[in-house]
This record gives sequence, C-alpha cells and structure tokens, in this order.
Amino acid sequence: MASHNSSPETADSSTGPSRRLFVKAAAAGVPIAFAGCLGGGGDGNGNGNGIGNGNGNQTGPDAEEGDPVEGGELLWGGSVPVQSLDPHFESAAASARVLENITQGLVRVNWDYELEPLLAEDWESSDDNLELTFTIRQGVQFHDGTELTADDVLASFTRIEENEGLAADYMALVDSMEAPDDQTFVMQLSEPFAPMLSRMATSHMHILTAEQAEQDTVNEPVGTGPFQFESMELDSEFVMTKFDDYWDDELPYLDRVTKSEISDNDNRLNTFEAGEVDFINDVPPRHAESLEGDSSIDFISRFPKSLVYLGVNCTEEPFDSRDARLALEYAIDKNEVMEAALYGQGQVAASPAAPGSEWEHPDLEPRPQDYELAQEHLDAAGYSDGFEATFQIPEQYNDQVTAAQVIESQAAEVGINLNIQLITWSNWLSDVYTDRNFQATTSSYLALWFPDAGFHRPLHSEGAFFFTGWEDEEYDSLIDEARQLYEIEERAPLYHEAAEILQERRSGHILLYWMPTLMARQPNYKGEVMSPDGSTFRFENTWME
Repeated sequence: MASHNSSPETADSSTGPSRRLFVKAAAAGVPIAFAGCLGGGGDGNGNGNGIGNGNGNQTGPDAEEGDPVEGGELLWGGSVPVQSLDPHFESAAASARVLENITQGLVRVNWDYELEPLLAEDWESSDDNLELTFTIRQGVQFHDGTELTADDVLASFTRIEENEGLAADYMALVDSMEAPDDQTFVMQLSEPFAPMLSRMATSHMHILTAEQAEQDTVNEPVGTGPFQFESMELDSEFVMTKFDDYWDDELPYLDRVTKSEISDNDNRLNTFEAGEVDFINDVPPRHAESLEGDSSIDFISRFPKSLVYLGVNCTEEPFDSRDARLALEYAIDKNEVMEAALYGQGQVAASPAAPGSEWEHPDLEPRPQDYELAQEHLDAAGYSDGFEATFQIPEQYNDQVTAAQVIESQAAEVGINLNIQLITWSNWLSDVYTDRNFQATTSSYLALWFPDAGFHRPLHSEGAFFFTGWEDEEYDSLIDEARQLYEIEERAPLYHEAAEILQERRSGHILLYWMPTLMARQPNYKGEVMSPDGSTFRFENTWME
C-alpha cells in the first residue's frame, strides 16, 4: 500500500498555497509554475499528481509582505459574473473561482503540482491501484454546523454518479463505494484509473452535506470552506463571509469578500484605478505593460492560465470535412492572432498539454499560415470558392473578440467568410456548449495541470466538455490507455501521440494560444490569491493591511 500522510510540512501547505515555497522560488528567481514541474509524479499514484503546469514569465507578490492582518473586507471587481453555485454541475470558471472558497474536496493541488490532503487527512492506494482508502479529517464542520463524516463523501459522490454531474464519467469506473465508519471512505475501481485523484481536486467533486447531496439542484452550497455563501444578485454582486468555525483555526483572515460584476474591461480597470475596488482579475492585456511599470499598484501575472481555442462543429457542413477544417487553420496566422489579442503576453499553442510539462510533445509545432495549402484543402473539400460560417464569440472575453476579428480578416483572404456574432456568456453555454447549435466559436479551458483535463474532458468523445463532435477511435483508445498508466515514462508518449493525431486529423479544436492570468490590486491587499493551477482564486490566505 502506498501511504500519503499529512506530515507537518504538508499539513502547513494544505492551509493554502505555500508562501514558504513561493518565497523560496521567488528568491531563487525560479518561476513558481516551472518549479512545480520538478516535483510531481504520475496522476493518481498518490505521490503527487500532474507533473507541472509549464514555465512562465510570472511576477508575484512582494515577498516582504509582513504579517497577516485579521479582519476587513475585500472589494473585488470581477470580469465574468457568477452564473450558478452547484459545484457538481457548474462548469463556468467564474463560479469555480468562488466555489473554491466555499466547498472543498478530499484533496487539492499545491504549488509543487502535487496533491495534498484537504478534507482527507491521508489516503492509501492498494498495490493494484484498484482500491482507494481515505481517512476523513476530524473536527471539520459544514457551514450549517453539522460535522463532516464519510457519509457526506459517499452521498456527494453518489449524487455525481447518479445525477450525471460533470465528473460522472470518472465515476463510471467506480465499482463500489462505502463508508464503514465516520472517518473512513473506501472507493473500489473497476480498473486502474490514474486521473481519479486529480479529478477529486476540482470543484466538480467537492463535498456537500449528505442532506444537500439529496437535492437535485443546489443554489446555496453548504460546504466546509473558509468562506460561506451570503448572497448573490445575478450579473451584479456576489458576497461570501468568513466561516468562524473553519477547521483551520488560523484562517481565513478576511471577514468578507464582495465581488462586483464588472464585465466591461475598461470600466473594471477604471473602477480599480479610482480606488473603488481593491482587486481586479482579467486585466486587459493592452494595459499590462503600463500597469507593470506603475509602482503605486501591485500588478500580478501568472502563466499559463488558460488555453484559448477556435472550436468548429464537426457534425455539420462545412466543418464535417477535415479539408474544410484544415483550410481554415492554414488561413490563420496564430502568432498574429495572439499578439493582437494579448499584446505579447501569451504563447501560441500546439497541443492541450501544459507548456513545459512532461505531457507536452517535445517537437510538435503549431501549424503555420499558408494560403496556398488553404486553397488546396478548400478544393479538396469541394469549396474552391470558399464558404460562409457563423462565428459565435462570447462578448465578455475581449481577447477572444479581438482574436476573432483577426481570424475573420485572415480567413477572408482565402474566401472563408466568418460572420462574427457576439453573444453573452450564458447564451454561449446554452446555445453553443449545451445545444451544439453553432458552426464556429472560441472559448478557453482552465485547470489543465493534469493531462486528462486537456486531453479527455474536451476532446475524447465521452469527455465531460466534449461538444465539437469530432470523434476518433484511435485517439479515444490512446487516452483510455493513458488513464490506466501511472508511470510518466510509459504514459507521456501516449499523450504525445494523441497530440499528433489531434493536429494531423484536425480535430474540432484549432488551438490558438495560452494566456496568463493578469491581475491588479491595491498595495494594501496582500497574500497569494491565485490557486496553483491558475484556474481559481483562494482568498483564505490573503488579507487587507
């Protein structure tokens, strides 16, 4: 049995992103995320997960921040409104950013890109990797005052499985679950499944009370996190307050976090510069250089944050043709698109593997712009004179709007006329993602620190975020096989081969660029707010001076 105990050192880091590690790495001039590449192991073998999330050009908070201060309210100007709060069904990143502070999982990723205990004090894997046994942390209360037990874990995972939550595909490989006593939870797998523990670190497998897990829909989650839900006005404001009985007696420091929904980039930045909010996320990239040189504020960049892609519907004309998809891709100069969208803040993508990680193909390059080849593929697809397609873009994401405009211009050079339609994020989720009523679109993925997140969820035909209709049996088989392997040396080559298939057969995802998280805060807001994987915010270890 492989055991993973909460040593004093890891227990300390389990209270939040390790400032010790951050300061150590920053002092050594080592980008934090790159340092993470050195410390991981294979998914789910318990000695760490994920192997890295890339290198980067990030800057961090001042190492000389002083001692944390209790109390106070953080005023946060947010870029995308919280949509709903059911952790098992809500896929939007804006919701995950607040849920990360309200509900918790058995484990979570730390700054070494390893898994660390959270609601589980420790866990064990059987030698055949078919049985996972968790020891549930004692003395943990939910926000309604009830005590966490293994029955809550069982009820939460059963809800995900039976109600087909976003992590239901992972539960499909679970043979049985049981809670033999209050502090023990046992999961039996039907076959070795390396990504299971990493998936548990996401909000989609967070733990609710057994009572709430009986509900079909959760609007006000009752979790064990450092903050509890207080109120939400859709598209306007979200409020969460300190949970006084949080199991870590020293956290959180803040009394209250109030998020004002300010979708317009310029308005959000102006509000921040006027001192009306303490912190904003998604700083417009065109302002990054000037803000970085402004000593009166704390500008923060974390790389990479998310992978932006151009998605096409492979089940309908014209993009049911591989040649039509290739024609569009050959029409695009991805460097030009990225430069226009991010003002030099990003990196062109060639695969869904995080840059700098073991999973990234060492030799795969982005497909270059080539108008002659684009025309050849148009001819082969039967569209020698080009074609028209709608291009639905979520209007809140200014970088994607800019990227779409550049792509539209480039595609027109070979007769591909993309008709841009700006839509709200909620309409994107319903029309494009859920109903698959689209031809071309853009969006992005977060939390790609473990390979299954990038290779399976959006691209495998049975993935939770699969919506482009591109299906390939060989690709699916490779990813399925990779999920059963725990050794990096055996597993990584399968992802490299899978990346080649994605590019050669031109899947429904034309990968564009990796982008960083750009944030700005007033000098009196301290602590590390970004989660290690770049997908969410953790406010528990931050404070107002």
